[in-house]
Amino acid sequence: MTYLRFAWTWPVCLAVALAGCSADSAGGYGISATDGGWSTGSTDGSAGNGTGDDTPTTDGAPPPETEDEGDFRVPRASGKYVYSASETTDSVAVIDTASLAIDVVEVGQGPTVVQPIPGQAGDAGSVVVLDQGSNDIAVLRTSEAGATTVTIHKVTPGANNIAVSPGGKYVFVYHDVDGPEQLGPGSDQELTVLDVAAGETHRMTVGAHPREVVFAPDDSNAWIVTAAGVNVIAFSQLGVVGKPPLLPVVADPGIDPATLEVQIVASEAIALARVDGEPWLAVTQLPGGELTVLDLPGIPTDLDVAPGGQFAIVTLPAPGGSSFLEVPLPLGPGMYTQHDVPGEYVGLASVAADGDTMLLYTTVDPFARPEAPGRELALELPEPLFLSSTSSTGTTTGDTTTTSTSGTSTTGGDDDGPQPDPRQRVTLARRDGGGWDLVTLFVEVPIVSVGLAPDSRTAILVHGADPAAESAAWSYSLFDLIPAFPLLKRQNTLAAPGPILFTPDGGRAAVLLRDDAASVRKVDMVNLDNFIVRPLLLGSPPEGAGYVDPTEKIFVSQAHPTGRITFIDPVGDVQTVTGYVLNDSVKD
Repeated sequence: MTYLRFAWTWPVCLAVALAGCSADSAGGYGISATDGGWSTGSTDGSAGNGTGDDTPTTDGAPPPETEDEGDFRVPRASGKYVYSASETTDSVAVIDTASLAIDVVEVGQGPTVVQPIPGQAGDAGSVVVLDQGSNDIAVLRTSEAGATTVTIHKVTPGANNIAVSPGGKYVFVYHDVDGPEQLGPGSDQELTVLDVAAGETHRMTVGAHPREVVFAPDDSNAWIVTAAGVNVIAFSQLGVVGKPPLLPVVADPGIDPATLEVQIVASEAIALARVDGEPWLAVTQLPGGELTVLDLPGIPTDLDVAPGGQFAIVTLPAPGGSSFLEVPLPLGPGMYTQHDVPGEYVGLASVAADGDTMLLYTTVDPFARPEAPGRELALELPEPLFLSSTSSTGTTTGDTTTTSTSGTSTTGGDDDGPQPDPRQRVTLARRDGGGWDLVTLFVEVPIVSVGLAPDSRTAILVHGADPAAESAAWSYSLFDLIPAFPLLKRQNTLAAPGPILFTPDGGRAAVLLRDDAASVRKVDMVNLDNFIVRPLLLGSPPEGAGYVDPTEKIFVSQAHPTGRITFIDPVGDVQTVTGYVLNDSVKD
């Protein structure tokens, strides 16, 4: 199982689009290193070897997939303000995005993580800042007139992350095992909860190595995902319970947590879990702890939950054609429905916000020969080609499976010859009654990650480097998800695409491009209505991006010794502020 940080940056609630780990093994097939392809055979359901590369496993399981997670150590927006922390000067710059007026306020020592606190009136703003140098948090509140107050609260030593509840009532301060810092003396099982309105903090102990905090939509509960299970925290019990209940999410507590993927479905108060190499899905009720295990017809490599929480998708890759399971939430009588993806190898799913659109793809090449793992890509290829369109329906109850498919499918190639690289194919699935209509497209360069716009109309595919390209070896593709024959537009770049931001309405995107050795420092401003890309050169290397809703401005923070942020409004006008770390700002 592989975790990647700082791959995508999203405004506010869109971070979950790429969050979650994916991993690994599907059964029912073995692989032969001599023919570079798959052969059918039996499997005992044992775990894969967790190599983390494209090398086929020796137990019949496909190689592990890689899916990206976000990281947000960049300025954040609340109301009409952008808040930028300076770790070296122990201060936070509060930037009014309407007037570009700047107020620099002092906080604790070594401020790093900034998170907005929702629920502010009008254009007023509020954030919480983690001061790692002094083991405290600063709560900043800025009025619409621009006056900022600061309140300091002591928190758990060694914390490196913050989570704020949807209503802005509670703040969790904890040590994230996936964060950039390693824990020194002490324990990562201690965390602090701030009751924002009361101004009171509460410390408690949770399971080992917490990695995520998930909140109930009504701010009634929080769930802490740890290596030992899920802690259930009822906010009505704050100050009473110092060791919140810990619920296991699998039947065997001895399972290596590095092989475990857990997804919390907040709207249904349940936890879904899968283990690398195991053909089952565990469903745990929160807070009751009742555990249901669903036997699956294969070993999944990805578990993805629809943003609305109405269903989960489990991918089952196979050499001659894959399938995915649609699991209704809460669990229904049939438990799940199986849908075929004929002729395609897909190990990952990304579900759009509407719940009726998703992308199926893979980041590994299970057919690569060990003696020649690097495939040479053709230099002169036609425009992305529409290859197949299929409709897939099917139902599964218990151990009985019935499936039906119609349409045209593509095959993986001759069993005796080299197989095509499945990373150069992406399948668009659109709901069609009780099934899904499938359209598979060819892409010129393998896919490494995928992001879907919040309006579910477009997507951005990020590609790996093309080893055959003499210049502009990196690229990303803009994907129109609406037409019957979808459009793909590939955009070549001089640096690997970094953080990518979509505006909440899905109309614009910003793709950050940085290569310090080659002096590449720019952002591609993308109009998602017509796919026109406008490159914007920056004065300093970009670090992150965000969005300010009241002024509809995108901002790009940059690596600069005294601080630099560039603002881009909806019509493309650009303004830059520099020097605010020294409280000596310059507007360009």
